[in-house]
Amino acid sequence: MSRKGRYTIGIDLGGTKLAAALVRHDGHILDFTKVPVDMKKEKSAKKTQDRVIETIAEIVMDFKERYPKQCSLSRFQGVGLASAGPLNVEQGTLIHPANFPGWKTVPLRRLVQKSIQRRGFKTEVHFQNDAIAAAYAEGWVGGARQLRSYALVTVGTGVGSGVILNGKPCQNKGAGSEFGHCLVDIRGLQRHPKNLKHFTVEGIASGTALIRRAREMGFQGSSVEELVLARSTKYQVLYDDMAWALAGLCYNLSIGFHLDAIFFSGGLIKIRDLYFPQTKERYKKMVREFNPLFLCPLSIAKTKNQAGFLGAAYLPYL
Repeated sequence: MSRKGRYTIGIDLGGTKLAAALVRHDGHILDFTKVPVDMKKEKSAKKTQDRVIETIAEIVMDFKERYPKQCSLSRFQGVGLASAGPLNVEQGTLIHPANFPGWKTVPLRRLVQKSIQRRGFKTEVHFQNDAIAAAYAEGWVGGARQLRSYALVTVGTGVGSGVILNGKPCQNKGAGSEFGHCLVDIRGLQRHPKNLKHFTVEGIASGTALIRRAREMGFQGSSVEELVLARSTKYQVLYDDMAWALAGLCYNLSIGFHLDAIFFSGGLIKIRDLYFPQTKERYKKMVREFNPLFLCPLSIAKTKNQAGFLGAAYLPYL
């Protein structure tokens, strides 16, 4: 079936926000919305899940009511849902997701689809890891349109990595491509073996990690924006460590998959001047030390922080 003239709704569910858009077949965004998601608001994982699912369904129905032609049976392709993981795409489940406290095994795709259909919208929900969805977006309308093997690293509340290898997502049995959880600080893990998550790429380079580590140094704020505005040189070590962790991640991806390019997206690209130049410099030195054959360009994704919901919007076409 031709995609021309068809529409999808893309939903990007993260640890702090939910972004959604109504998108045309060529990636053109007709409408967009973003709402905060407080994963600790109810102090009950089940109640939080119910609220998040209902919020997603309400957003979908709002688009349908305001754009009846685009969401008609003859023109609407489906809803794409991208979420932070770990998850199983084939089963449509979240599996103890790292940034959703207390969530265990949650059949998110089925629950969201049921909630939407209960409201009278008979459409299908398609599901994927948020970083792989973001990588799809970069291949659809971004800088990877001519590439077969590439990765997209999302740097925000967490650190995700979507690897597209020979045109297909790097997953097995519906799961995988969770390279943001790779260990990068073995000495730290040896000292604190029960805090494994603190010594991964995400445990050092994510927004959550920056705030946690800054507070250990005396920071009183609660957001990355406040941390940046503090302009204290003592926090520079956090961005320095962030650059080392991301450079190590890109090194591992390069020598593991011999990629054509690696792209960066996510909320923290807005402060990229604090870490991205150092990341590129250290990555180049690492790869050249191993073998220059594996060196590939690192760049900011053309889809930028729209990659998550654009990639979700692409899922119904797969």
